[in-house]
Amino acid sequence: NPEPMPKVRKVPVKVEPKVFFSNERTFIAWMNMAVTLSTIATAILAFANHNPWSQVYGLILLPVSISFIFYALYKYLDRSRKIRIRSPGPYEDVNGPIILASMLMIAIITNCLIKFYDMYR
Repeated sequence: NPEPMPKVRKVPVKVEPKVFFSNERTFIAWMNMAVTLSTIATAILAFANHNPWSQVYGLILLPVSISFIFYALYKYLDRSRKIRIRSPGPYEDVNGPIILASMLMIAIITNCLIKFYDMYR
């Protein structure tokens, strides 16, 4: 005697405004980090005209900050679409922050290596 399957109820999902605002806050936080990184990269490029190694570091950091901008925009638009169509998810992103953090770590390690090379040559 198998147990009867429970009936699936189709109830419209109510999306509260705080969900949209949460997505916007996350986007603004990512953009804040991207603007900070790009400001640092631009300042390094602007004030490092006598040292070519510092210019290299600024040129390494600038694509990292641009990557942060594109990632933030992509995730914001993707999550907004999912919220609008009332998708059940998933909304989390495991790989994106790891990739961006790895890019930033490589840029910082490169900066340290350039500084050590510049000090001991």
